[in-house]
Amino acid sequence: MRRINLLPWREARRKHKQRELGILAIVTVIMSLAIVAGVHMYFDSQISHQTARNDFLRSEIARQKQVENEIKTLERTKAQILSRMEIIQNLQSSRPEMVHVFDEMVRVLPEEVYLVNMRRSGDSLTVNGVARDNKLVSDFMRNLASSQWFGVPVLQEVNNREVMGVRASFFEFRVAKRRQGSNGEGTSS
Repeated sequence: MRRINLLPWREARRKHKQRELGILAIVTVIMSLAIVAGVHMYFDSQISHQTARNDFLRSEIARQKQVENEIKTLERTKAQILSRMEIIQNLQSSRPEMVHVFDEMVRVLPEEVYLVNMRRSGDSLTVNGVARDNKLVSDFMRNLASSQWFGVPVLQEVNNREVMGVRASFFEFRVAKRRQGSNGEGTSS
């Protein structure tokens, strides 16, 4: 006997296809959401990684600036210390020289000439004093000029006044100190 299918097979096939289409649509939506979520998470991790790198670079730049400031401070301190050391070395080297200068000043000073004040400015001396007359001032300046420790004096001022009934010459002159070479001979400065 023959069998006849009386069931609505076309309708069942259509429902089956619609169900497959729905499942496929759901799977597609889920896959799309998964892909979008994955891409979002990837870019999010890339952004956070780059932010961390930027923060690291900022902290290193700040640390390098701090190191640079410390180096500048140390260089300034070094320059100050070196200048102080140079001043100390100059003072140490000129200490025996000043002893010779004072010794020579006493040797060339004529009698009846009195020194009131001496000021040093670099390699020159400003000498103030009192003498009995102008001839003694001239002799004193001539003696200084012939000395190996002094250059030619330059007279700044001479005033003749009477002090307690005695005539006196008040004088001021500048004289350059000669630098002494290694062989003991003076060189003018």
